[in-house]
Amino acid sequence: MLGRKTLLVNPPLVNGIAFTRQGRCQEREEVLGTTKPPYTLAVLASLLRNAGCEVVLADLTSERRTVDDLIGQLDRAAFHPTLILFPSTTPTLDADVAEMAKLKADYGAPLFCFGPHASTSPQASMLRAPIVDGMFVGEPEDAALQLARLDAADGCPSIPSLTWRRAGEIVPHRAVGSFAGFLEMPYPAWDLVQLRSYSLPLVRRPYVIVETSRGCPYSCDFCVAPIHQGHKFRERSAKALVDEMERGYREFGIDFFYLWGDTVTLNVKSFSAFCDELIARRLPVRWFGNARADNLTDAAFVHRLRRSGCWMLALGIESESEDIRKDMVKRLERGKIRTAFRNMRDAGIKSFAFFIFGYPGETLETINRTIAYAIELDPDFANFYPAVPYPGTALYDKVVRDGLLTAEDWSRMEYSYYLLNGNGLDERVVMAAINRAKRRFFMRPAYVARNFRAVVKLAATKPGIVYEILGRAVFGARVQHAHTPSTELGEIELARR
Repeated sequence: MLGRKTLLVNPPLVNGIAFTRQGRCQEREEVLGTTKPPYTLAVLASLLRNAGCEVVLADLTSERRTVDDLIGQLDRAAFHPTLILFPSTTPTLDADVAEMAKLKADYGAPLFCFGPHASTSPQASMLRAPIVDGMFVGEPEDAALQLARLDAADGCPSIPSLTWRRAGEIVPHRAVGSFAGFLEMPYPAWDLVQLRSYSLPLVRRPYVIVETSRGCPYSCDFCVAPIHQGHKFRERSAKALVDEMERGYREFGIDFFYLWGDTVTLNVKSFSAFCDELIARRLPVRWFGNARADNLTDAAFVHRLRRSGCWMLALGIESESEDIRKDMVKRLERGKIRTAFRNMRDAGIKSFAFFIFGYPGETLETINRTIAYAIELDPDFANFYPAVPYPGTALYDKVVRDGLLTAEDWSRMEYSYYLLNGNGLDERVVMAAINRAKRRFFMRPAYVARNFRAVVKLAATKPGIVYEILGRAVFGARVQHAHTPSTELGEIELARR
């Protein structure tokens, strides 16, 4: 069996920087103050062990280890992998492949990859990664299990969601992968992950992902999620979700859970059943996740979320301009946005709002209006990002067609850079606007007063962070490569609870 000794690897740091490589998420650690646990690797490990494979999961990012360290560990344990699987992202693909090539050179095992780049641009991704034998397009679980059960890698033609290499030729996939066993999937192999490496900022509480749903029925043109998981919304049962949370609490002492789904609150009826199940079991846990403003207009539903342990919800608002949101295919009504924030505040749920700067057609004036809008909405936490044209998205096609993309540089397709140029906006202007937005939002006297106790706590434990925040507030330093003020002030907000 090809996967009789399977090595699952979360690649190491990239130039000293930790990246999340989970699902559609492909951001630096500094964006939220933590990388996300390698949930897909943990699920794959559980599936492969159930199939009779011997599995090693190496989380080199969280353990701050090198591939050379891993090779030494494997050699000492006499574990010579027969199959190697790893996640990657658009900005880390080149660096990840260079590191994984060392494993292939040492062990000669077939090397396969999954992630958003593989789903959105499999042909281009394979061209950039000549050492990789194949990439899973879409959800990787079923295809990875099928691959592991093959006698040899030459059976790849039988796997429809695999783009693979045959005698130097790239053979395209015939279908997009969808995990048939999603609703009844096994408990992730968290025993193979150092969970204490994943903690929420300042409160330093470990957390894990519990996946509630897959598929997004919306069509925001900058998002890779529907390409990776499709538009059909699939959700697990309330009992399955709470069983998983209870097991995490009982076996690992986890009391914070990231409910993983693009819009976990989409189906009010079924998610209310989840809340009721969690309330009935009286588990001393808290959870957070992603939602949409127009899912939170019913005050009774929002209060039910709070009673079930909801701590914080993240909402993508993107822009003050309804015209720009329309261009993004982000359909949100202004009145519903206000209602959602009011309901969360009344219920005691923390709000985390996201805004995008520099979308095609935007001007400095519309950016400034979005900054003012963020202050007016007054969420508990906000972050401001440059528009990132990930390959394979409609946004990418748009900026290439209109000649707005300054460089086809995948390593810079992440939130530290702005790669577009047009309408008076370029990297200097947009990144300066992001700095300005963070200063204006977080350094408001009312915001600082509301968070004064947490600021004092942060100053006592991390004086360097407070110094950096104040320095940026006064001098307006560039936001790149270091922790951003929003991250540190997000840590302040976490410290309040």
